[in-house]
Amino acid sequence: MRKVWQILPTFYFGDAIGNDCLAISRFLTDEGIENGIAAKVIHPKMEKYAVAFEEAKEKIQDDDLILYHLSVGDEMNDWFAALSNKKGVIYHNITPYRFFKTYSVAHIAVTQLGRRQMTKMAGSVDFAIADSAYNAAELTKLGFPTPSVVPILMPFDDYKQEPDAETVRKMSDGKKNILFVGRVAPNKCQEDIIAVFSELKKHYGVDARLILAGSYGGMEEYKERLDKYVKQLSLSDDVIFTGHISFAEILAFYKTAHAFVIMSEHEGFCVPVVEAYLFGVPVLACDYGAIGETMGGAGVLLSSQKDPAKAASVLREMLNDEKWRAEQKVKMKEALTRFDTKVVEDRLREVLLPWVKD
Repeated sequence: MRKVWQILPTFYFGDAIGNDCLAISRFLTDEGIENGIAAKVIHPKMEKYAVAFEEAKEKIQDDDLILYHLSVGDEMNDWFAALSNKKGVIYHNITPYRFFKTYSVAHIAVTQLGRRQMTKMAGSVDFAIADSAYNAAELTKLGFPTPSVVPILMPFDDYKQEPDAETVRKMSDGKKNILFVGRVAPNKCQEDIIAVFSELKKHYGVDARLILAGSYGGMEEYKERLDKYVKQLSLSDDVIFTGHISFAEILAFYKTAHAFVIMSEHEGFCVPVVEAYLFGVPVLACDYGAIGETMGGAGVLLSSQKDPAKAASVLREMLNDEKWRAEQKVKMKEALTRFDTKVVEDRLREVLLPWVKD
């Protein structure tokens, strides 16, 4: 039986791809399969789970199976493409460079590089896995072997931890809490969420706050634009940018949220939608990328023609219609069954294990 190596450029703590990588490693271990994780950049909290990429290159044997998590441009992509081992790619999507124009030359360069490398990689792999049908369609278009869709393995037990008590207290003051979780980045279109929130306050007088939870490291220019927009709309007292926060604080924001709003124009899966469902928080979104696929019929999915006034009207009803909210809790639970750990692991057995055992 082959040893399996999962390779990725950066192995971050609390990151969706890092979590997926860890979950796959646990799955393989439970199946009695020797495996390892290697990355160039490893978060200190993840060091016990992985080895440095340069060290791994010396350890990889010719008959080892290589799983490569593709989400960004990096020289490792070319290294992987040139390998003669049995290998497969797990595609998490690469954000199109157009979103970063005027904000980050570095992000433009790395995403353009990733797209070019992806095209070259297509003919070099034995199999391909995508975490959504949306991502699978991209792989198919570029000529990858027929991709298998395997959702991200969610660490559901982690969400059973106690939320930050002080944050729960502050957010439980009677105001309606409108939440978005995700890094501050142009493809997430936080300005559109702010526009919807402004309409909600202006036309319906809802006593609410908007929480934009996520780091803006590397996107300072975009964050500055958002700050100016918030000030222009006289919403400085009602919009909270959390920056990087602890997992316990994130749990507290989910626990106290009344609605989750996402206006992102590019998502390859969108883990926060699943997280919102876990906490019974109804989702309002626009139909871009894999968002509708991940929502799975729960929540409200608007068209990709954004209309802040219409979205605010819908959001108001979402906040006030208790019968609808109760019905949504049932729908969200049903939608979550697609991501049940056993369901996803069974899919991995079907898709991945034949390559390990051949």
